[in-house]
Amino acid sequence: MTRKMRMLLSAVALVAIVAMAWMFLISPLRADIAGANTSIVDEQTKLSSAQAKLAAAETTRAEGQKNQARLLELAKMVPQASQVPSLLVQVQDLADQSGIDFLSMSPGAPTESSGFQIIPLQLQFTGSYFDLSDFAYRVEQLVAGPGRLLTVKAVQLKLNGTGTASTTKKTGTAISQSPSLDVSMTLYAFCMDQSTTASAAPPAATQTTAGSTTGSKSN
Repeated sequence: MTRKMRMLLSAVALVAIVAMAWMFLISPLRADIAGANTSIVDEQTKLSSAQAKLAAAETTRAEGQKNQARLLELAKMVPQASQVPSLLVQVQDLADQSGIDFLSMSPGAPTESSGFQIIPLQLQFTGSYFDLSDFAYRVEQLVAGPGRLLTVKAVQLKLNGTGTASTTKKTGTAISQSPSLDVSMTLYAFCMDQSTTASAAPPAATQTTAGSTTGSKSN
């Protein structure tokens, strides 16, 4: 066998080896790489979808917390029950802050309205016009606390005197002060209608027991 023939056979053998290596090693490896790339793309798509769902869930949770806090505020503004004792305490605190002197404070019977109840409060007190204005302002703003939702329904004023005078220390001149007023005021507080809340509650489970009757025959 000549040298040229040996080189030709060696080249053919090398080509055959390369072809076999391509068929049995490199080609399956390329297929595996392509499949891995496809899997990576799929997993990235799933990850992006999961991240979007997680962000939506976080947004929903944050909104739920805000709504829960808002519901708590609304429950303070318009509670489920009348809660008259705490209501009277809040009104008394407003009176103390305004400088008026209560003579009486009488809650009336609740009246039904659409979905809620109105609780009238009849107030009798004395104070100046500025004290009255301050008290009415505090009543209307109590809900921003948040506190009970109150509204001034009616006000009647009566002069309680001609006013008093005070003297300044420096000049000794008398300065007239605002006259004292007898005030009759009606406030409205609100609470949820008990019949509405009762109908919204789920019905209580009832348990029935089957009974048997036995008849006797007289001889």
